[in-house]
Amino acid sequence: MKSKRKVTRWIVGVGACLLAVPFLLSLVGLLPWSAINCWRYEVDIHSGRIRYTRYFAFVPILQRIDESALRRALQPEDLRDSHPDWRRALTLSPGVRNSPHYIFHSAIAQIRELEMVWQAGEFTPAAQRSSAKRVLELWQEGQSDDAAKPYLRAISDLAFRSDSEHKSTDEKDLPTVH
Repeated sequence: MKSKRKVTRWIVGVGACLLAVPFLLSLVGLLPWSAINCWRYEVDIHSGRIRYTRYFAFVPILQRIDESALRRALQPEDLRDSHPDWRRALTLSPGVRNSPHYIFHSAIAQIRELEMVWQAGEFTPAAQRSSAKRVLELWQEGQSDDAAKPYLRAISDLAFRSDSEHKSTDEKDLPTVH
């Protein structure tokens, strides 16, 4: 009877160690970006919302959806017929300072850039809405965040000029090409 209990304890102990090893490895960065222990950020290319999911032991233990500045610039009618289309932007892990490069890797940074451009160029609400819609269109058409880069550069240049001239940017001032 004692030897059976001893074998059972040994099996349970070895099993616990085998289960603990992947978690310990993930904590020191040896299993990067694994759902064993990671944070994922996704962007909805139809609305600009950002979804954050925290994984531990392959289980999503926390998920939230944030309204980005891009999303807040839109009107309800801009989203009436849209369905979420979540695209991964970042995956982060303990002990790892970078993320794999996804097709929409820069999308969240582009949203932040857009917000800074709006502030620097004093974009009117109509100009913010129009430029937000254009970024979403470019993401959807190009199926990549790269598709929006030329447009963001153009409106960034516009914002810089508007700022240096101390004037606001209206919808009519936005570039039509890109």
